[in-house]
Amino acid sequence: MKPFISVTLYRIKSFYRDTFTFLFSLILPIVFVLIFGFVFGEREMGSNGYGVKIGVIRSDVEIVKVLGKMENVKIFEFENEADLRNHILKGNIDGGVTFDGEKFNFIINFSTFQQNPFLRTFGESFSKAYSLHEVGMDKGFIKMEEEFIDPGKAQVSSLGYIIPGVLSFSISSAIFTMIALFGYYRKRKVIKRFAVTPINPIIFISGMVLGNFVVGIFSCLLVLLIVQLIFHINFSINWGFFLLSVSSSILGMMALGIVLTALFREPQTANNAGNLLVNIMLFFSGVYFPLDFLPSYLKVFAKFLPLYYVGRALRISLGIEEGRSSFVLTFSFVMISTFLILVFISGRNIFNLEER
Repeated sequence: MKPFISVTLYRIKSFYRDTFTFLFSLILPIVFVLIFGFVFGEREMGSNGYGVKIGVIRSDVEIVKVLGKMENVKIFEFENEADLRNHILKGNIDGGVTFDGEKFNFIINFSTFQQNPFLRTFGESFSKAYSLHEVGMDKGFIKMEEEFIDPGKAQVSSLGYIIPGVLSFSISSAIFTMIALFGYYRKRKVIKRFAVTPINPIIFISGMVLGNFVVGIFSCLLVLLIVQLIFHINFSINWGFFLLSVSSSILGMMALGIVLTALFREPQTANNAGNLLVNIMLFFSGVYFPLDFLPSYLKVFAKFLPLYYVGRALRISLGIEEGRSSFVLTFSFVMISTFLILVFISGRNIFNLEER
């Protein structure tokens, strides 16, 4: 038992000396949380409560009336079109509407158009609103009220949806801890030094894995704690499912790291392949951005990526997404089983790796 504890403590201590792994699994997820939190945490349609700032010529009374009844619009009046265009070019307002007697002209600053998605549909929305006004059907435009049916889960903002993605990013660092164990340790003859000691290969690899596992759990809990303390997101956490999802995901990513080490003999090549794979999974598995944004063929591709299932299991356990408990249990069983099979095979042969 003492050798096992010693190896585990050694791995935990060495984690903080490994700059790449330390940054990738602990520092970067925290940085991402802070960036996403301050960008998406408080902003929905705009910090001032308006979606767009629209300018009009003061004499266009009917346009002013229509705009006044549209939601998420703040009106700015100008004496003439030249003054209106000047303010649009300076970025003081998002756009302007003029009427030449036959048609409306929607004037937009091109850079503002790229930054504010609401402007993409504003022209069409204004045209419909003005048409209703002309036929006298604007006694209050038809409004839609949102009614949330509470399924007993959390209602979170876009930031809340992103957090499981940040956790997935932290979990994916387990790939590189296995590359370090089976790749760099072999190359630096660290394994060979252990081979001359009485330590059992299974004890050695189990201690190393446990050290990585403890660090991974700590990283995820720290990210979750920071989110709760700074941004006050009201997750509805099922702690049993959450710990099971995180634990099995870490083990599953470790298994992926073992596979990469087996495929690529050179540890640097395995590390580069791991970086490429993680970036592909982050963008195409729905952990940061909803899959609805992707084309249909990429939605199918996403379901072949392990991080797709990691992200979904985390969202279910945090109460962000509805899902059956059977999904979390099946996912965890597959991840843990895959890890145990691979680590058992690798553990038996670990001291022979340097002889190949």
